[in-house]
Amino acid sequence: MADRVIPDVPDAPVAPGDILVICGSPRKNGRSARLARELADGLAAANPGRAVRLLAIAGADVHGCIGCDACRDAGVCAFDDDMGPLMAALNVADELHLVSPVYFAGPPSQLKAVLDRLQPHYWKGTRALPKRPAHLHVVGEGGDPHGFEPLVVICRSALAVAGFELVAVTPHIASAARSAVQAEAGRDGAPDGE
Repeated sequence: MADRVIPDVPDAPVAPGDILVICGSPRKNGRSARLARELADGLAAANPGRAVRLLAIAGADVHGCIGCDACRDAGVCAFDDDMGPLMAALNVADELHLVSPVYFAGPPSQLKAVLDRLQPHYWKGTRALPKRPAHLHVVGEGGDPHGFEPLVVICRSALAVAGFELVAVTPHIASAARSAVQAEAGRDGAPDGE
């Protein structure tokens, strides 16, 4: 891991100008986590003057939003959990890369809880401020016939409330990669052994 990539450490410093990579998978060592680490390393190498912070929601204690509207008056959520460090990192990051697996065309429940907890930004009016760039990296096997458009819409909406504009969606879908390999090999069926 590049020396400027700050790994999943709750008390690691967050500073304006940071590039934030969030791994939205509930699995600590799956394909999404591997991609997030590789992405953070690549971003650190490509941006020598900026720190890259990598946060993972796997194992994080983030309570789902219950719609109590406590954040409307207080400006922060009533729940005191691991969303605090995530929110602090999001608030000052100049750029966001979100890596998410696809679960039934949408985000996993752990990531959905994080996205729903961006609600305090709605009441603060953050959505009206100039937008910072966000990139969504979609990881999947490719077996869902409904694709992943719901994931994109959910992330676009929630991130816009938090002051980000979804500027790029990059699919890392296994079946697309297999199809490209098959096309290159001149075959239209699955490779032997699959």
